[in-house]
Amino acid sequence: MQLRRVRIRNFRNFGDVVVDPFPTPAVVVGENGVGKSNLLHALRLVLDPDLPDRRRLIQADDVHDGVPSLAEGTEVSVEVELTGFDDDLSARSELDGAIVSFDPLVARLTYLYRPKRSLAGPSGNGKEEPLTPDDYEWTIYGGTDPRNTMLGAKRYAALSVLPALRDAESDLARADRSPLTSLLKELPPSQDNIDKTLQVMRDARQALGKDTNVQQVAALIRSRLNTMAGPRLRLDPSLAFAGRDEDLLRSIRLFIDAEATRGVDRTSTGTANVLYLALLLERLRLRRAAEEGEDTLLAVEEPEAHLHPTLQRHLFAHLLGEPNRLVLTTHSPHIAAVTPLPSLVLLLETPAGTKARVVPPSLFTRVEQADLERYLNVNRAEILFAQHVVFVEGTAEAYLLPALARAAGFNLDAHGIVVASIDGTNFAPYAKLLGPNGLNRPFSVLTDGDATDTDETEKYRREPGLARALELHGLISGTPETTTFALQLVEVQGIDLPAGGGPRAGRQQLVEKAATLGVFVGPDTLETDIAPLLEQEMTAVFNEIVTGAQRCSNFAQALRAVADGPSTDEQRQRVISQIERAPVSKGRFAQRLSAHVEQLDLPLRIRQLLRRAPHLPVTQNDLLGMPGCGPVLTLLDQLRRSYQGKPLVPDQDEPKPVTGTEAGVPR
Repeated sequence: MQLRRVRIRNFRNFGDVVVDPFPTPAVVVGENGVGKSNLLHALRLVLDPDLPDRRRLIQADDVHDGVPSLAEGTEVSVEVELTGFDDDLSARSELDGAIVSFDPLVARLTYLYRPKRSLAGPSGNGKEEPLTPDDYEWTIYGGTDPRNTMLGAKRYAALSVLPALRDAESDLARADRSPLTSLLKELPPSQDNIDKTLQVMRDARQALGKDTNVQQVAALIRSRLNTMAGPRLRLDPSLAFAGRDEDLLRSIRLFIDAEATRGVDRTSTGTANVLYLALLLERLRLRRAAEEGEDTLLAVEEPEAHLHPTLQRHLFAHLLGEPNRLVLTTHSPHIAAVTPLPSLVLLLETPAGTKARVVPPSLFTRVEQADLERYLNVNRAEILFAQHVVFVEGTAEAYLLPALARAAGFNLDAHGIVVASIDGTNFAPYAKLLGPNGLNRPFSVLTDGDATDTDETEKYRREPGLARALELHGLISGTPETTTFALQLVEVQGIDLPAGGGPRAGRQQLVEKAATLGVFVGPDTLETDIAPLLEQEMTAVFNEIVTGAQRCSNFAQALRAVADGPSTDEQRQRVISQIERAPVSKGRFAQRLSAHVEQLDLPLRIRQLLRRAPHLPVTQNDLLGMPGCGPVLTLLDQLRRSYQGKPLVPDQDEPKPVTGTEAGVPR
């Protein structure tokens, strides 16, 4: 049995949230305070047989803000749909009254908290004074009729929750709380071995009780009591070693070595948690396999506590790859990195309350899904936790964008903005993942224009950067790509590059249209695009890493030709080839360059290039029109306006940005 769909109304963070489909297994991710623990508690209201009834009573602060309060008369409900029990006759019988679909079988159970039915009135009550918790009742019903009470159904779809930061060591040391005790009840030793062991223990206890010193201690106690209280107290104490037969299995303890010399208290907290989880999962597996077993859903809060990142990845890659009924809530990008995409449940804070996003099963091809999961595993699972993601082609952009932002006094990390390199140009799967048909998260794309000429038969391959923007249009906007953009692109592609350098006629209009979608297309490639902005910093870096005055001079001349623009493809290739022949890669060149960039007063540099007086504003159109670096700067301007409420280049009346180490940026 497994969860298929969950709907929560008016409970804590959730005004009205639907998780459909609810994946199995499920990994629930989201920011602090978004409601991951509240989601688990909502499930407990319906499914946890061990939750005391008093904890199913809603308090005033459990009611979602923005709906009628408890005093005014409100309703709170948690609706779950269960499936996967077609072959379980006991579950089918118990859930018969909750069936809402037959192919496959689907049962619906709902927790409902509302004013008592004996009350009626304008706000659901006939009382003049505000309602109190005493005026409310709760029920768990099956199907669609609240009168169809099914309080016992949770025994067949039980939920067990392991809270965050539990004391596994203490629980394992107590027989009444240790899953080891339950596991041994499922697989007990043979009765013959138990009987033999108990007889040996009884004989041993009797022998110890007859020991001379033990008898002497008993005699000393009798003597002391007679002396203190006299013969009227009528006590005749004796000593024997106690032990009930039923305590035999409860006395078994778990050790972490084969020689049984080191207890769980001798290991780390993280290792103890892993042991605890392993015992619990194995016990649940045995219970499910039993003839009259229970089909327990296990929920674990923040299982990454005290675990090394490498162990997190290995452990949960194994668990999430098994066909189990596991629900995890986590902040860990290491766990998210090994989570199958269909298992992700992303909780997001919105003005209407927390909303949930899941990846639709049909969104990706098998190859796309495998590639994305591999990307998250190896590169940047942080994109699942980000407020905004900027997808870029390579590591050079991943270094330089944050450095340029810091040079303007804008720290991307502080606002949850992640720059993620995809190591290529196929942005489509990433746009699907975060687009309106996927997780629906804010993102932008920065891509090279790669504007070169091709022969007459391959003109359609010209302007590949704008072609990528056309492909992304429908994925980002949620509507098919516009015919206008496509026709204009074909027209631009039919134009040869100007012999003296510069863009094709009509290209800038398409760049501007792409920018409105969040796709920023540079003219050529990053290193030459930023030359007009960072010529002196790029020259300084080249001089640091390359020996030989002539090579440094040649690079400076080539870079100057591109920076002064317009430049030809041949001139740009001369710059790129010299960087590629340097002792470091293009990525390391960008890393070195970032250290110089962070020391810039970027707004001042931009004003100098635009020849714009300090008191005049710098608009996004101004930035986008700058040769080479315009799309990069426009992207940063858009981000800063959205997340910091100010332009990339503020007016002179605004305080000067703090850059470099003054801004507290780690060096």
